[in-house]
Amino acid sequence: MTIFKDINLQVGARLQMALQHGPIYYTELIGYVDGEYLIVKIPFENGLSIQTQLEEPVTLRILAGVDVFTLMCRIKTVFKAPHYYMHLSFPTDIKSVALRGAVRAKVKLPVHVKSKAGAGAGVIIDISATGACIIAGSILAQLNEDALIAFDFPIKPSKQAAHISSTVTIRSVQQLPGKVKDEPPRFSHGVSFHELDLTSQVMLLNLVYESMNRA
Repeated sequence: MTIFKDINLQVGARLQMALQHGPIYYTELIGYVDGEYLIVKIPFENGLSIQTQLEEPVTLRILAGVDVFTLMCRIKTVFKAPHYYMHLSFPTDIKSVALRGAVRAKVKLPVHVKSKAGAGAGVIIDISATGACIIAGSILAQLNEDALIAFDFPIKPSKQAAHISSTVTIRSVQQLPGKVKDEPPRFSHGVSFHELDLTSQVMLLNLVYESMNRA
């Protein structure tokens, strides 16, 4: 059984926050009193603080190391202007899932790549918390070379747009066999992410986690 201390949650940690039957937001941990409550910032959308109700269920999710922790809470108190924060019930229902490099989400995401060879485009066909596989019509970068990639994807269920920009290292490059005669060449690039910022980690986590739930 996972307990709160297992997470080693630090003040300032970036959290994914989902309201019941609502969109996914991102918030920050301000503090907590062990066994009593958590204090988090109220997320903003389109320049306005989101609307919440007392006792509304809230799901928090955080990536810590190779584990995803899901915390179930309820909204206890809301403080708006000028500081915009809320108290959540202290989580007693905590679940953890190990996100290892082998856990991959099947996707089809257009991606832009910049390397020493110049700029190019491809498609990410699968992605994990640590890397991705990119298919392109040419070699986008050489083996062991660093490159910059950027891509977008929708966050469910709200379809909000998430943007990831990261430096990667090319771990493998190979030409794929053609399915039909005279098919244009295609190349597979295995890449590993350099350390992502917390916001990017949480957004990418949601993409992989949703894939795991569909499996």
